[in-house]
Amino acid sequence: METEMRIEAGLHLVMSGGGGFDLTDAFDCNVFLVAAEDGWLMFDAGAGRYPGQVFDVLAEDGIDPTRIRHLFLTHGHADHSGGAAALRDRLGLAVHAGAATAAMVATGDEEGISLGKAKRGGVYPMDYAYHACPVDRVWQPDEEIRFGDVSVRMIPTPGHSRDHVSYLVTTPRRRMLVGGDALFHGGKVAIQNIVDCDIAAICESVRTLAALEFDTLLPGHLAFTLKDGHRHAELALACVNRLQCPPSII
Repeated sequence: METEMRIEAGLHLVMSGGGGFDLTDAFDCNVFLVAAEDGWLMFDAGAGRYPGQVFDVLAEDGIDPTRIRHLFLTHGHADHSGGAAALRDRLGLAVHAGAATAAMVATGDEEGISLGKAKRGGVYPMDYAYHACPVDRVWQPDEEIRFGDVSVRMIPTPGHSRDHVSYLVTTPRRRMLVGGDALFHGGKVAIQNIVDCDIAAICESVRTLAALEFDTLLPGHLAFTLKDGHRHAELALACVNRLQCPPSII
């Protein structure tokens, strides 16, 4: 089965589930790889139900998985962090996250990441197993680090969940927003009936993202945008400025 999802040189989509491109398991979020001088950077980890699937995609794309050096988590929800433990164990990569995400992922706090409620609500099967994963580097808000020719800046974007962060990634070719579940194509957001989803915080995070400069939007689900990606933040901001919450993908 052909599974190649090379977007362009140095940018690949390697996982995507039912809320995206049906590339891997239905529970996986969009997972992107960005090339840096000393190896690949991976953003989010999927749900981890079938960890071997991503290696099939990597093989189709001609990517040596041992060259994936770093994994960045946007938040702790299982579709974004559940695969982290298997990737860390197999590849020895360094896992990066904000402090709140790190605390929950490292301890496997299913209630903290709302997995318990999602199981009880039928969103995840009751036999889904979440595997705790050590976090190797905890980032501070707005911290920026260079990985060779690529810089990564962590942007706090709470609202979809209390721990949510986004990453502003600057390469020699593009300035990209890896938005997780904070911003989607069409200026949409993600509202769920979970304890730490906060509509006011979602709207403030929209203001934060709209104030950034980026041309490429890489969201956690649905379509991505290579050019003029900032227009999606502007659409969301227009709703916020009208005292409305942007429409939700959920």
